[in-house]
Amino acid sequence: MKKITLLFTAAICFSTAMSAQTNASLQLAKGQKYQVDNKMETSSSTEMQGQTMETKANIASTYSIVVNDKTGDNYNLTNTISRIVMNMSMMGNEINFDSDKKEDMSGQMGEGLKDYINHPQNVVMDQSGKIINQPGTTDSSASQIAKQLNFAASGYGAQMTFLALPKNVKPGISWTEKTDDNGITRTTNYTIKDVSGNIATITFTGTVATDTKMQQQGMEIATKTSGKFSGEEKVNSKTGVIQSSNTVADASGTVSAMGQDFPTSSKVTSTTTVKTL
Repeated sequence: MKKITLLFTAAICFSTAMSAQTNASLQLAKGQKYQVDNKMETSSSTEMQGQTMETKANIASTYSIVVNDKTGDNYNLTNTISRIVMNMSMMGNEINFDSDKKEDMSGQMGEGLKDYINHPQNVVMDQSGKIINQPGTTDSSASQIAKQLNFAASGYGAQMTFLALPKNVKPGISWTEKTDDNGITRTTNYTIKDVSGNIATITFTGTVATDTKMQQQGMEIATKTSGKFSGEEKVNSKTGVIQSSNTVADASGTVSAMGQDFPTSSKVTSTTTVKTL
């Protein structure tokens, strides 16, 4: 399980979508439904006791999002993780998981995720796209896998789905977003590359630094890394609904455990598509 922890620690910094808090407002229709498909490929290398531990993983997740209502400046959503598929390779060992398979849900991985898959979550998001509540973050019984994947940080898929743009949408407009949350500091620079009809193509670059700690089987694991990311996404400029998004990120630093520092580096590629149902 410690190897899995190191892999997710390297990847989680980039697994949530970047969200710009501009003066623009999302325009979402009551009753609208969305299907969000995210695919994340990760590779990491960690030096441990003179050996290099290479790990790779492909993680595919599907979310269902329903816009229930708007109260004041906030949208009330019901978001559900409907499927997770993971294929991981660590030091010659293969780990495969598919939440659609009963036998996988009965195993260790499934036990850690059973309270999240196909369990609707009530998410409150303001009209700029910021998640007001993070359901599940105060649940002390949450499994280590669920805590590491940190579904709540992305609003159970909401920040992969919506991006409020400046009101004057035209090529060349740029803005910067800075966030600092739970030991993860991120700066994102956005530029509107092109506008075709209601679809705006947005490019982004940025930096991210982590300084986090977690408990794993009674052992504290501390992570300090810094990295950069870049990507492009297509957004409906009228509603703020993302149609597609692609991100490439890399980072390096140290993972500390048992009184030792282990150099680590990682690369993450993430692709998201959103379908209006």
